[in-house]
Amino acid sequence: MKLKTIAFLTLAAACAFSVSAQSMRRRGAAASTETTNARDSYVSIDIPARPGGTCLASAPNLQANGKLLPPLGGRPRQWIVLETKYTTMAKWQDELTFTWHVLLDSSKAKEKDPRNPPAPYSYYTAQVRYVDIKKGSHMASVCLPPNVLERFGEPCTVTLIITNKDGEQLAMHTENQDRNAASAAQGANGKWWENDKFMSWQRTVNGEQKNQVERRQGLVDRSKTPFWLVNNADYELVQ
Repeated sequence: MKLKTIAFLTLAAACAFSVSAQSMRRRGAAASTETTNARDSYVSIDIPARPGGTCLASAPNLQANGKLLPPLGGRPRQWIVLETKYTTMAKWQDELTFTWHVLLDSSKAKEKDPRNPPAPYSYYTAQVRYVDIKKGSHMASVCLPPNVLERFGEPCTVTLIITNKDGEQLAMHTENQDRNAASAAQGANGKWWENDKFMSWQRTVNGEQKNQVERRQGLVDRSKTPFWLVNNADYELVQ
């Protein structure tokens, strides 16, 4: 009787150990999968887009009949070109969405109009969706045309957010040269454009209340500008 009891207890212990081991293997496999997925979804912003005069560039001249077309007015006009270099770890990313938030400082406008001055700040935003991104280093860029630079000024704050196809944030970076925007970011988890106090900030001009920040349109992906003619293989397909 005692031998049968011992044998039964031994068998039960062996079964329990087997079940426990299988459970641990499953947990280990799940943890390994989670680690792999986390690594594969990793995206880093290696060289961020920087505000200020360093982001200004003249567009390439187009050719006609083998000759360069001279710019109207005798000299090329400058664009605002915001570029970032980033790295992906997944062998393939189905898609990545780049959301840009750009604040311009009108005090840096090239052609000021004293009779009709713009708001101190102009806010631009754009979403660009890239598809079929291979593992490795890539470039992303958005631009504003010369008229914007000349009338509304240079970028003083630039934020880029990268999300995957499920809307999960993979990376975020801000380059800031403006104290007001930096202060607004502190009150909105870094997202200064979501700070209502900053975006609805008012000033008094000739007895009238006017916005300090104006929302404007015009920020576009590089593929919609003449810069697309230069090194376009470094940039992913826009969907």
